[in-house]
Amino acid sequence: MSRRRHILHIAPTPFFADRGCHIRIEGIVRCLDKLGFGSTVCTYHHGRDVPTVVTRRIKPIKNYTQTEAGPSKYKLWADWKLLWLGVKHYRALRPQAIHAHLHEGLMIGFAIKLLFFWHRTPLIADMQGSLYGELESHGAFDKRPLLRGPVKLIERILMWCADHIVCSSAHSYQKIRQEFKVRESKITLVQDGADAPTELNAERHTELMASWSLPENKTLAVYSGALLEAKGLDNLRTLILETRDIADLHFLIIGYPKENLQQYLEQHNLSDRCTLTGQVPFETLPELLQLADIAIDPKSADAGEGSGKMLNYLANRLPVLAFNTQNNRDFLPPSNPLADSITSLIEQLKLHCANSAELTSIGEANYQYFIDHYSWNVTESQLGTAYRRYFSEITSTA
Repeated sequence: MSRRRHILHIAPTPFFADRGCHIRIEGIVRCLDKLGFGSTVCTYHHGRDVPTVVTRRIKPIKNYTQTEAGPSKYKLWADWKLLWLGVKHYRALRPQAIHAHLHEGLMIGFAIKLLFFWHRTPLIADMQGSLYGELESHGAFDKRPLLRGPVKLIERILMWCADHIVCSSAHSYQKIRQEFKVRESKITLVQDGADAPTELNAERHTELMASWSLPENKTLAVYSGALLEAKGLDNLRTLILETRDIADLHFLIIGYPKENLQQYLEQHNLSDRCTLTGQVPFETLPELLQLADIAIDPKSADAGEGSGKMLNYLANRLPVLAFNTQNNRDFLPPSNPLADSITSLIEQLKLHCANSAELTSIGEANYQYFIDHYSWNVTESQLGTAYRRYFSEITSTA
């Protein structure tokens, strides 16, 4: 395929900020590169550059420095600027397709397509979950319940705007099909992927344990991700509190913003049971995960998005403590038990701490499941299927 083919990505987020959403965007760009496409990602002004992605940014917005997930009063202005940045680079690049990430990206991408309607540029929507489900998990409708209907209608209209939709999980695929009545031929599952890590040697393992002041000879339970209520922060706090009687258990919490959890730990005299790293570069995450014995995903809401953290847990041979949601059933093999309540989750953690052989067995099964189902090669093949609808030159994928 000619390397002149180019994809314009619209990413309404502070890319790259070591979040699951951003990991997917970077992975999609790498997969498109292997399929023969160049990519340019238009995004917000903040975030850090990564060497695998050509990034173009809006002009800075004073006081908008938030990189964690969640609403911001500055996003509307940032999206307006992103629209015109996208227009500028559309004119310069004349891309063969617009790949719009997230629902806001789809709105912006559709506006750009309308402005240049005579080119008939395919608009690919990359959905990582339900807009309605995500807003609900953030509590957006608690005080404004009348917004539920309009938000669902907006999301349905957005689904119609795309020429094709790729989604990151089987659960998201079903939501789009059933709730928004999108025909099956218009959707392709392009799941999240992850890289299998390079195994730590003993010297590096010891060095990392010492540098983070992690205790030896204890079961190390890890959580990596945003420390927000919508991501299960309340369940995580409860889990730490209710297992305080397990002397040989320590928590490694990798994520941000950490102030809320830090205050909670101090109030309950739990600080010595937890190590909070704050934000760490995604490139260093696999090494930290390899220090752990068990992983935690405390989110009980099910918005249908993929789970980058889950894939990294599997890739690092970790058994996973998670709730019995449809999304988790889709991601995890049957050999990994799921919890129906926070009480059940606590009990599972206690049982795992008492049985290291079981941890090893489940972790190895999870790793094999990852190799079979979740490498970026699988994602590339699925993405090639979606793009082949518009570019017949794609003859094979990995």
